[in-house]
Amino acid sequence: MSKGRQHMSGRRATGNVSTEFPRIAAIAQQDQKVRFTSLAHLLNKEYLLASLDKLNRNAAAGVDGESVRAYKKQATERIAELHERLRKGLYRAQPVRRVYIPKANGERRPLGIPNVEDRIVQRAVGGIIEAIYEPYFVDSSYGFRRNRSCHDALERLRQIVHKERTQYIVEVDIKGYFDRINHQWLNRFLGHRIADRSILRIVNKWLRAGIMEQGIRTRSESGTPQGGPISPLLANIYLHYVLDLWLEIKYKRSVVGTCEMVRYADDFVVCFERYEEAERFLKALRQRLAEFHLELSEEKTRIIEIGKKSAENGKTGPTEQNRTFDFLGFTHYMRMKGKQGYRLARKPSKKSRNRFLMKIQSWLEKYRDRNVWWQGYQLKKKLQGYYQYFGLRYCGPALKHIKWHVERLWIMALRKRSQKHRLYWSGIGRMRWFSLLPNPTMR
Repeated sequence: MSKGRQHMSGRRATGNVSTEFPRIAAIAQQDQKVRFTSLAHLLNKEYLLASLDKLNRNAAAGVDGESVRAYKKQATERIAELHERLRKGLYRAQPVRRVYIPKANGERRPLGIPNVEDRIVQRAVGGIIEAIYEPYFVDSSYGFRRNRSCHDALERLRQIVHKERTQYIVEVDIKGYFDRINHQWLNRFLGHRIADRSILRIVNKWLRAGIMEQGIRTRSESGTPQGGPISPLLANIYLHYVLDLWLEIKYKRSVVGTCEMVRYADDFVVCFERYEEAERFLKALRQRLAEFHLELSEEKTRIIEIGKKSAENGKTGPTEQNRTFDFLGFTHYMRMKGKQGYRLARKPSKKSRNRFLMKIQSWLEKYRDRNVWWQGYQLKKKLQGYYQYFGLRYCGPALKHIKWHVERLWIMALRKRSQKHRLYWSGIGRMRWFSLLPNPTMR
């Protein structure tokens, strides 16, 4: 066994593969140069069945039109046949089905929906790769990682602003990130830790599978389409090498004062103490990203003067720079808190609010003729989900405003049922079904 390599074929996985993951993670954590040479045997039938069970039954179908529910009706036979093809190297990835979801600004976000079989294998292989890479990821990375959430990233950002000497924040946006990931660089990054050619070939099959849109298949020269189970993990690994390690190991050494990053997938902000350091970082970041075929969205990337000791806190007016920034669905700003001075506060961003209300309006148009009690219970669930994410400190007034808009949209939809409606605001509050909509709850 050569240095820096680890052979995993000493015992074959015959049962629950998840019991192997702690061992893989322990080896990866102990040796930063280890490369895993035998992993494909972990893709046994039991593990593939467990991966199938984790798929969303209501997820959209891929290019073959088959749903998860339909696949599960013959799960045992289908998984056995899939396992045999994987074992013999005959597995072929199908192109993803291109769909678009509306964005709050009127644009559309492209997604790629794999078929059920590809989703099963992606989830299975993703579990193996995650066990290998999780010990290497840096603390500033929060996106799509076990036991880490958006709220953890937001809390870390709050601590940096309050406890570090933060006076400037660089808000960064990478243009079309998921569509620009370079396959050659991604393969090199995966090769740092994985030497099993079978696993690497499977990943490359997904990358080269292409996209099916309106019956036309196009080859994928770059990118990992959003929508597949493994896409977030591969995107995280790419930025781990391109951004995280570069910032932590190399760039920070040359910075005077504070330099702290909080990243969730391709959405990240970097806190600095000095303006010249923030400006120098942006210049270096442009060059770094260009080396890996990535590019900043200049209109969405900027330096904001914001911090508990900033001389510009509290300034308003049309001639003043906007001293707020959006991150993970929240608009962040400085708020005076008694004798404690300025503290970082947040509220739901305009974009996230509009996106939620657009979905509510579209849903109401679709189910406008359903029973009002049924509508009320469904709207209750949607509002509770919104409150659960956005119900943080200082967000109460914004959430009350959201509830009012949902009530208004609901009444407007009900009024369209008949020109002789009697749904007036003066009496709607007395309707028992109208009281189903919950008030905001705060953490």
